Amino acid sequence: MIYLVYGITDCPACLRAQALLMDLEIEYVFIEMDFSKSYIKSIKTEFDWPTLPIIVKLSGDGEEIVGGFNELKKLLS
Repeated sequence: MIYLVYGITDCPACLRAQALLMDLEIEYVFIEMDFSKSYIKSIKTEFDWPTLPIIVKLSGDGEEIVGGFNELKKLLS
């Protein structure tokens, strides 16, 4: 299992999500979208999620949207 974290580098919630995953030694990929407003809009539409970060869990069964930082924290608690 691996997590995708779609975000921007100066987003506090994006940084907290990465820190949580690092602390728990869970593999993740950070997809930096700092310079692409159109891609941010596209990803928000694709996952039907209004804010950043958008966190997606990848596993052998496919992909599943987790949500944002608060949802990730609940899932991993």
